[in-house]
Amino acid sequence: MQIGEFAKLCGTRVSLLRHYDRIGLLRPAYTDVVTGYRYYAPGQAETYRLISALKEAGFSLPETRRLLSLTEDGEDAAPLFEQKRAALAGTLAALEKAQDLWKGVNVTMEELCFNEDLDFPFADDPEAVGKWTVLGRWRSRDEFYAGKKPDTEVYGEQIREIYFLPGGETYWAYGWTKGKLLIDEYNNPHWETYKIEEIDGETYMLLDHKGYEYLVSGKTELVALKKADSRAYTRREIARRDDLDKPFIADPAVIGKWRTWGFCQTKEDFSAEPEPEEELYWKSVEFFPGGSVTSVYEDEVIEGDDRQTWTKGCLLRKFNDCACEYEIRTVDGVDYLLIEWKSGDWRWGGFDTNYYIFRRDKNE
Repeated sequence: MQIGEFAKLCGTRVSLLRHYDRIGLLRPAYTDVVTGYRYYAPGQAETYRLISALKEAGFSLPETRRLLSLTEDGEDAAPLFEQKRAALAGTLAALEKAQDLWKGVNVTMEELCFNEDLDFPFADDPEAVGKWTVLGRWRSRDEFYAGKKPDTEVYGEQIREIYFLPGGETYWAYGWTKGKLLIDEYNNPHWETYKIEEIDGETYMLLDHKGYEYLVSGKTELVALKKADSRAYTRREIARRDDLDKPFIADPAVIGKWRTWGFCQTKEDFSAEPEPEEELYWKSVEFFPGGSVTSVYEDEVIEGDDRQTWTKGCLLRKFNDCACEYEIRTVDGVDYLLIEWKSGDWRWGGFDTNYYIFRRDKNE
């Protein structure tokens, strides 16, 4: 019977049967080399039901494939079942412990965060323009004036300078208007008032900092910045930039369309399972022979060799001066593409890059 009929017999989807075929878990009894049609024997429904039962029992697809191979070879699979039984027993014990703890804990899921409106009209303040070095945080202005040692971790351990760009232009999470530093953190937008003072021949910016104490009591602390210079910097000038002058080297393996599969912080965190549930910003990327490439994002499409190209092992995003390395990995017969994601956190915050995971689009 054809794949559609077999899917109905098993009560499953055609796409899942195709996936099982690709990874060698449940191959058709016969595949027509001319038409590509898959044909299954009625008896293979038993195999499908076994695969489903093993999946419900907690076996991964690689473990299931191993069990099926043991069945074919007539080997004893009992040790694998005992290992899974022991693992599930451990999980059950942990579940019982968690339930006991849950009974005795008063849990609150309320998250402390800002949600302040940053839509202020811009008012110029030439004295604010330039680079400012973050000195630290004090509980009060008196402590600052007295020279008390500050807490130096304020806007994150890596943020040592804040730039006030001409015209109030924003970069990363920072913008400004006269008297206010605007901080548009993810799900945490807020603003802090500032005052500029001359102290012993140096220029300082004193900010009414809204930290944890402000969230719980409404009390601000003092953050002091010291003027490093008064240059009119641009967003591009202060961002980290890569060398994009790389010769084109062909890579036939990357040609084609790849659809977003997931996201990970490091290469070591890569996993081919499961399919992501959350909506990710980068939707797909397509590599063409000769170095052209098209990226589809949630709100725009980046294409054209003047904006981005590629060479073997690297996506060259000319529009933001980033050379993003890529790597292809094959898991269970399926190709996955890891591409460095150099966001504002990397460009202006100094953080390490993270990675988008794509899966090869077999329909293209």
